[in-house]
Amino acid sequence: MRRRGGWRGLACAAALGATLGLPTGAHAGNTDALDVAKDLAGKTLSGVVYLPRDTLAPDADATPALRTVMFQAYLAPDGHARVRAWDPAADRYTAIDTEPWHGDGATLCLSVPAFALPDALCVALHAWGPEFAGTGVNHNAMVKGDVQPGEALR
Repeated sequence: MRRRGGWRGLACAAALGATLGLPTGAHAGNTDALDVAKDLAGKTLSGVVYLPRDTLAPDADATPALRTVMFQAYLAPDGHARVRAWDPAADRYTAIDTEPWHGDGATLCLSVPAFALPDALCVALHAWGPEFAGTGVNHNAMVKGDVQPGEALR
């Protein structure tokens, strides 16, 4: 069985990351740290947030269940984000809302109504190429997704 990706896939991810202007920390010699306010402004994030359920009712195999929220957010340079989330009951995205966002170093703080949190979710991010992942700073959460240049919400 032949492995896909390898160095060719890594080079492709590095080229795409450079195109998006994101630090590509997965490569030797790169010392650029992620600066969310600078590196993600003017870009669209598409991702999934995993949050604990409000009630700790276990699922069928008695493990605590997570609430999964698919979202998109265009992070405008002026500190406002156009956000939407997938509504599984309606089988479509929610209407686009405008919410505040900010970055501090590698930490992104973003409000998305579907997160159903009392305040913005702040996550410490790691980026490699066009992909990102992170863990909650002020709420118990995990996030992963990718970044596209410009506004991709239509």
